[in-house]
Amino acid sequence: MLAGVLLFALAVPGSCQLQAAEARPASAFPADYLRSISLSISAQPFYASQLLNSFHAQLTAVAAIPAAPDAAKYLESAATGGKTSLAAMRAEVGRAPLAPEKASAILIANSLARPEQFREVMDGLETLKPGLGRRAADALRSVSGPGSGKVIAALRAAGERRPQGEGLTYGPDGRWATMFDGSPAPRDDGAEAVQASPPDAAARARLPALSKPR
Repeated sequence: MLAGVLLFALAVPGSCQLQAAEARPASAFPADYLRSISLSISAQPFYASQLLNSFHAQLTAVAAIPAAPDAAKYLESAATGGKTSLAAMRAEVGRAPLAPEKASAILIANSLARPEQFREVMDGLETLKPGLGRRAADALRSVSGPGSGKVIAALRAAGERRPQGEGLTYGPDGRWATMFDGSPAPRDDGAEAVQASPPDAAARARLPALSKPR
């Protein structure tokens, strides 16, 4: 079950959210995830297209699920293949290529659970493969369906790159926290991690603006 019960965080003063964000230690997830995507792109010439196809399909599925907890179960099953735990899945991130289905499910979960971290990951995707981050953002902004309105709203906000607080709580067992906030995944290959942030302003300029007029 993905993070037990998946609930939207209650509104809190912006200063409290900022303090909470500042208090959280830096996560190795963005660099590790981007390393796996880099390995995947190197191993499969059409990996970026496969990732986007899976991303679209899973967004459609999530947007059709009425309750957030059920959407959470779906994402965890897709991320783990239903055969392992999120902790075991986290140990793979950064060490080896990721199947497109797993990579896209983790990416969607990241947009819901850690929206501020998700923006960093999207910047890195655009740097690795120009157009990948932009097209994923386009899919998020246009997502629709008969499912949970709050989940759909959070996905659209992630696509618009609008600053926001914590999207969804992790739940009492903290399993997605293990994925997104944990220490670096163990690696024995000695390889350096891919940088999470684009190296220049031109890469960032290809992505949608962080905010849009309403």
